[in-house]
Amino acid sequence: MSLYNFEFQIKTKIKFGENKIEELDDSLRSFGAKRIMLVVDQGIIEAGLIDKIEKILKESNFDYFIFDQVKPDPTIAIVNSGVRFLLNNNIDSLVAVGGGSPIDTAKAIRASFSKVELAEKIAVDKLPLITIPTTSGSGSEVTKAIVIKDENTKKKFAVAEEILAPDISIVDPVMTKTLPPYLTAVGGMDALSHCIESYTSHDAVLPFEMIATKGIEMVKNYLRPAVGNGSNMEARAGMSLASLFGGISLSNCGLGLVHAISHPLGGQFNIPHGLANSIILPYVMEFNIIANPAKYANIARLFGVNIDNMTEMEAACKAIEEVEKIKKDIGLDYSLDDFGVDKFEFIAELALKEELMLKSNPRSIEKKDIIKILRRAY
Repeated sequence: MSLYNFEFQIKTKIKFGENKIEELDDSLRSFGAKRIMLVVDQGIIEAGLIDKIEKILKESNFDYFIFDQVKPDPTIAIVNSGVRFLLNNNIDSLVAVGGGSPIDTAKAIRASFSKVELAEKIAVDKLPLITIPTTSGSGSEVTKAIVIKDENTKKKFAVAEEILAPDISIVDPVMTKTLPPYLTAVGGMDALSHCIESYTSHDAVLPFEMIATKGIEMVKNYLRPAVGNGSNMEARAGMSLASLFGGISLSNCGLGLVHAISHPLGGQFNIPHGLANSIILPYVMEFNIIANPAKYANIARLFGVNIDNMTEMEAACKAIEEVEKIKKDIGLDYSLDDFGVDKFEFIAELALKEELMLKSNPRSIEKKDIIKILRRAY
């Protein structure tokens, strides 16, 4: 694809900065909102992050209703429960607060979800949606995609439709300040995998390559300090930007083999999504590297490696080393063996069905390739 022959659109209005959360009432008023559904999980409530949201809504005299049934890896049943909650309370606007799970749940609720695709629309698909991320990684706050789990088959599946994109995303780094080091690390590697896969995507185009490479640079500069000191607001802001840039770039460039493999790993073995990406990422990079060594060499440069006296392939391999280093430094030096992963052939077969992900991968893939990657990651 030519770098200079493309179309793109960013539907979501983004409000970024410390204390931007104070603009929530203005954003809701812009939609004429009166009855708001807050979509959260129990972790958001326990962390007290909902308190500030409630204070704003109360002071602005909004009626609001809290849907707190969201769990990690949201399921069809949770989404259906949310649709019933919305209709029973005559909701006219949604606000999703949290990481990828509450945000994906809110998107799916708004679109009236069925098992494998967007079903016939009901009134909820026209309601405004505001996202407020409290983690830095999923990028779901700005994407037009969701990942939902079928609790019966244990399979995750992804859907991408324009209607799923939030209307407004309020990205306030202060909302990530209490995120524990482990979740900061997992989210950061999720963001890095988004940026690397978007940048090296077969469908990558220039504007989003620029955004993705800036995201990689942000992770390189800020993930370690964000994990080491959660009160470092410069690092928190940098990682919020990395997550945002990853979400924007993946929405317009697609992802690849990392996510095609991580979805069945999460669905079948309950490995957190960002951690599954972290485990698989270096080995997929190793597989894909010959498809576009120049881009992988540039990733090494973005990580601060002096590549001047290296061949292109030597420099490209350094990118893999840098990813391994950052994983080790932030305490995510895991393997598939740590989670009892087996059934490599079954996982490979499920990964090959992730057509939405695989169509953008820079290198063509066969079942044997995925099995080899799983063995390397074991």
